[in-house]
Amino acid sequence: MELDSISLEGRRALVTGGSRGLGRAIAERLAALGADLGVVGRDRAALEATGAAVADLGRRCVVIEADLATPAGARSAGERALEHHERWDVLVNNAGIAVAAPLLDVDFDDWDRVQAVNVKAALAVAQVLVPGMIERRSGKVVNVSSVGAFVGTPGLGAYAASKAAMNQLTRTMAVEWGPYGIQVNAVCPTIVLTDMGRELWDDPARAEDRRQKEQRIPERRFGEPSEVADAVAFLAGGASAFINGVTLPLDGGMLAAP
Repeated sequence: MELDSISLEGRRALVTGGSRGLGRAIAERLAALGADLGVVGRDRAALEATGAAVADLGRRCVVIEADLATPAGARSAGERALEHHERWDVLVNNAGIAVAAPLLDVDFDDWDRVQAVNVKAALAVAQVLVPGMIERRSGKVVNVSSVGAFVGTPGLGAYAASKAAMNQLTRTMAVEWGPYGIQVNAVCPTIVLTDMGRELWDDPARAEDRRQKEQRIPERRFGEPSEVADAVAFLAGGASAFINGVTLPLDGGMLAAP
């Protein structure tokens, strides 16, 4: 099936971390396929920009400013989404942060903050929205993880551990909620050239580091935000109705390479 033939008309999707980068790309892709959106994040101005982009595509967008670093903040985001609309068909848990530090030096406050945003928030928002999906016996949850969940990632131990936890959370969500017609899957990108990614990896000072990393990928390049958004859109739509509990690498074949 061609991705362009997938329709999300009549669906409503909530995207956390929707202010920029992958979150914005995902929101725009879902809107282009016919979904109305809700976007969650801390930067209201950036969220409004995403909302305007969604409106330009002819869809509605609810902007929810929230701090997902605590379960209470994450639950509040879900509750405010329900105040706007009682039905949400798709939840995309995209919000995430990373703190760089070798494991011997990692600060446990930083470790806890990474786990809170990257893992706890996903569950806390789901605890608010998924009961409605269960009642309707229909729904989609797509978690944005990382290929770092599968490999050792020097200097990013807290982030990698959080994404491995996200993958296991995805599997357990799929098993618990599958009997109610809900599919839960995760996408696991490698490095993606968002605006922030380009700023980092287009730096001439990192040219050799980039070359070495791209050489590990059979396609010899990093990913694009649109490619992650396309995978999320597929998993959010009806064409993936029998795909459940999958943690899908988006890595150009990196994990398959010797």
